[in-house]
Amino acid sequence: MDEHILQFVAALRAAGVRVSPPEAAEALVAAGTVELDDRRTFRAALRGTLVKRSIDLELFEQLFDLYFSPYGSRGGVLPTVEPPDDLPPLPPEALDALGGELQALLDRLMDMGDLELALMVREAAREAIAGLESLLQRGMAGRSILEALGAGSGADAALDRFQAALRAAGLDEGAARAWRERMRQQIDRLRATVRGTVDAEFERIDAQRRRERLRSDLGRAPLGAFSPRESAEMARLVERLGRKLDSLPELRRRPRRRGALDMQRTWRANLQSGGVPFRLRWEKPPQHRPQVAALCDISNSMQTTVRFMLHFLYRLQDRFSRVRTFVFVSGTVEVTGEFAEADAATAIDRAMQPRDIAWYSSTNYGRSLESFATEYPDAVTPRTILLVLGDGRGNYTPPRAEVLGSLRARARRVVWFNPEARLSWGLGDSSMPAYVPHCTQVAEVRNVVQLEAAIDAMVAPPGR
Repeated sequence: MDEHILQFVAALRAAGVRVSPPEAAEALVAAGTVELDDRRTFRAALRGTLVKRSIDLELFEQLFDLYFSPYGSRGGVLPTVEPPDDLPPLPPEALDALGGELQALLDRLMDMGDLELALMVREAAREAIAGLESLLQRGMAGRSILEALGAGSGADAALDRFQAALRAAGLDEGAARAWRERMRQQIDRLRATVRGTVDAEFERIDAQRRRERLRSDLGRAPLGAFSPRESAEMARLVERLGRKLDSLPELRRRPRRRGALDMQRTWRANLQSGGVPFRLRWEKPPQHRPQVAALCDISNSMQTTVRFMLHFLYRLQDRFSRVRTFVFVSGTVEVTGEFAEADAATAIDRAMQPRDIAWYSSTNYGRSLESFATEYPDAVTPRTILLVLGDGRGNYTPPRAEVLGSLRARARRVVWFNPEARLSWGLGDSSMPAYVPHCTQVAEVRNVVQLEAAIDAMVAPPGR
């Protein structure tokens, strides 16, 4: 049971739901406090401990049905089993005709709820469904699971022997047939559960493989060249990259230290003891979480990639204590407000068409850097990671690399992502060779694979 819940947690994580190890442990504890027959309470226990964001609820429900439903994710109703109230007592000697394995299985099924049945089948199916690759393997996998549970090909013959044994024990034909029918209903319920489990697993494995193929293709496609369906998949990829950012040294939580002794609160807390400080009160320690200032080139030469880059910046909003976003052509304009107030699509549209931007001008990196440093002097501090997204092509205007150098002196890091091939840096009007010495990290980022590699380099330990 615990292992199956952990597999469910792994599936949630793989789908993009954030579940920490303590939350997974809480889910195991919560599941252990409820009855498995109470499916609604069991679902609520897992949902309450594993889901923090409303946008993850739909995904949770889909995966819950897949992992904890006897009929998989397709929905439906299992065959019913008639209550035994009107049947005569079952002669113990007749049960021997079923065979030990089938007899033990039917004993379990009689008292087993749908959730327990689903878990039992999944436990038995683990090896059989691991190698599923083709539709033609479904029947073979189902038979293998039933054999492992003791209800294989000989189950119907065992039921015939059981019915004959009942007649031999003195039951009339009607009662013997009714008992056989009830046992058959239990086996049919089990068979339906096995079919649902195999079908659901095949669909899950097939969908996962298709997603992996699509992500592989998207990962190597140029940024920005996506269909709407591919864009949705790209959003999930960006989310995955965002989770990787959580391992940045700047974002790791350090052991909390106490602040200075708060004398006023300590005094109030110890009034009953006559001012003797039995209970100390401490000030809250100052927080120094990092901030990000992003400079994004939205000129014509960047149009094919800028939307993806802005999407990436949008996703950074909840990863840092503060993210300020600036766009430029030949001057710099702040669009942080758009990212804070609107959904991703709207914010990106507005950021790509800001007011006060000189669209008629040629791209001028030097002037843009200078206006950024002059007009937004508080944007870069020792807590700031300055992220520049651009090709470094300034139409032969002065690059003003010394301005970037002054910003580097004030910032915690300067990271530059360039969508052009590294071999073209320095050719034509590219000023990248002038900027590179002033950057902590420079990376060629033309597709998701390269972006992921750049983030890996950001989070790698020093000297690696």
